[in-house]
Amino acid sequence: MRKNSGQSRIFLILLSLIFFQGCGLLKSSQYQAPAEQQLAVKPWRVIDRAPVGPSGGSLRLSEFGSGPKTFNPIIANESSSNEILGQVFSSLLDYNYKTNKIVGGLAYKWEASKDHKVWTVHLRKGLKWSDGSPITADDVVFSFQAIYNLKVDNPNRDIAQIEGKPIACAKIDDTTLRFTLPGVYGPFLYLLSSIPAIPKHTLEKALEAGEFSTAYNVSTPPEKIVCSGAFRIREYVPQQKVVLERNPYFYAKDVKGNRLPYLDRIVIEYVPDMNTEFLKFISKETDAFPNFPSQFYDDMLQGQARGNYHILDLGANNGTSFVTFNENPKFLDPVHFKWFSNPLFRKAVAYALNRQAMIRLALLGHGYPVSQDFLPTSPFYNPKIKAFPDDPDKSRELLKTAGFSWKQGKLYDPEGHRVAFSLLSNSGNVQRRIIGELIKEDLSKIGMEVDFHPIDFNELVRKLDHEFNWDAILIGLTGGGGFEPSGEQNVWLSSGFTHEWYPRQKTPATSWEKEIDSLVWKGLTTIELNKRKPIYGRIEEILYQEEVPMVLTVVKAAPYCVMLQNAIFGCGSLKPLKSAWVNAAVSWRARSARKLKKITPSPS
Repeated sequence: MRKNSGQSRIFLILLSLIFFQGCGLLKSSQYQAPAEQQLAVKPWRVIDRAPVGPSGGSLRLSEFGSGPKTFNPIIANESSSNEILGQVFSSLLDYNYKTNKIVGGLAYKWEASKDHKVWTVHLRKGLKWSDGSPITADDVVFSFQAIYNLKVDNPNRDIAQIEGKPIACAKIDDTTLRFTLPGVYGPFLYLLSSIPAIPKHTLEKALEAGEFSTAYNVSTPPEKIVCSGAFRIREYVPQQKVVLERNPYFYAKDVKGNRLPYLDRIVIEYVPDMNTEFLKFISKETDAFPNFPSQFYDDMLQGQARGNYHILDLGANNGTSFVTFNENPKFLDPVHFKWFSNPLFRKAVAYALNRQAMIRLALLGHGYPVSQDFLPTSPFYNPKIKAFPDDPDKSRELLKTAGFSWKQGKLYDPEGHRVAFSLLSNSGNVQRRIIGELIKEDLSKIGMEVDFHPIDFNELVRKLDHEFNWDAILIGLTGGGGFEPSGEQNVWLSSGFTHEWYPRQKTPATSWEKEIDSLVWKGLTTIELNKRKPIYGRIEEILYQEEVPMVLTVVKAAPYCVMLQNAIFGCGSLKPLKSAWVNAAVSWRARSARKLKKITPSPS
């Protein structure tokens, strides 16, 4: 899973349009699309998830925040970077969210040995990087070498190991690879759909010199960022905009044999907040306003009624939002560490939060409490796990059991220290700011003093991943939803890169983290679904009922995709949509899209 700013939506939804018709989208006389390059790909990847249409045009988008943190897909661990990199780099395989099946990416076929410990993977012939260099098995082997290099901190290493042991990736010939696993690995194909391939010829020297983590940084000239996805980076102006242009060497076609993507380019402008996004959309400076915040619902519905655009409700959000406390003893003072490492303290916080008020005031009724990592539609959903109820009396009972006491309504620990701490979150997200203020108010009712302080998202990620100098953080993770739980292991494992409360432990700090580690490996080495479900159910019980290292809050009821009439619907390219969620690779999960209707928040 990857960190999100509460804004990670542009490429989760709108880049589905990269394979849709380009007609009606913004044309620019000042922009010359790159000439389509001749390729001898065998076999071509055929994408049949969109209507066939003409090529051309640009899509204009905006997003709040300061933009990407890196253009290196191996080390990226935040939505601000991955939203772009998901369209710029390809993996061996892909995941089709419509069929819930693995499909080909750079590779077109694969087979396993009888014991499922050796896999042979075949690349398409004639693949090329965006600079025209051939893509070969050497590049894939190099990608795994970079992931396993201990000098390269990256979230991919967590999911590419079996009980701490790496997967051996070897070249048989230019288009054939052999993967030898240290044991059975149930979600191995899903792993191959998650790890991007990177070019050896441009990054090998950086890896050998110990400079890989700074390679492909945001200061790298765009023409030096060699990639394999549907788009390549044409221009980046820090904190202002990024321009993607179609990759003339992309290896996919539509069912009629037309080269993809249809769009010539995508322009994303970075703005300070969602209010600016809204103003740009209604003034027609941008072509879409996906997943817009609740405070704009009424205005957006009025615009739809006037025929200015269409609004689609695309189904349930597949992320989480939570408060986590720093439990890293190396970077936290002993007083705060004693509080935060006590599960009674964390549970007291969970019971103190009024999630219905968050839904009513921050989401204007368009949301629901989060109880676990998996959506109800997931085969791994555990119906026994419920969201914590709003129960301040239970909070006080737990704190009293833990030895805390009150003086004039203020909470003190057993040693007489006033319970006070800072709560960080990302700036620019109005909904998250309101939720943070409500958390501060809720915790004040049980005597805690909270200093809520939003900061820039990339600065927040830096504190989480590298500096570790924080008390508590309100943040979210994307990539959940539960089609394949192995994507969660970088959060679940005590050694995980995104084990937010105390990441990258050499050995588990607690007995319950040790139990989760054991369950994760058991789940990964089990193939049968009916045997895997109780394993992951137990992990969720430990995390969200017993130990509560992440206090779950609320999420929006659905992502919303808004499209200008003359930009998209005018070409008939979204008729009739059947979808509930679109992933970054332009995959659709079958459900019926519907126009958004007004929701009246309950008075509770």
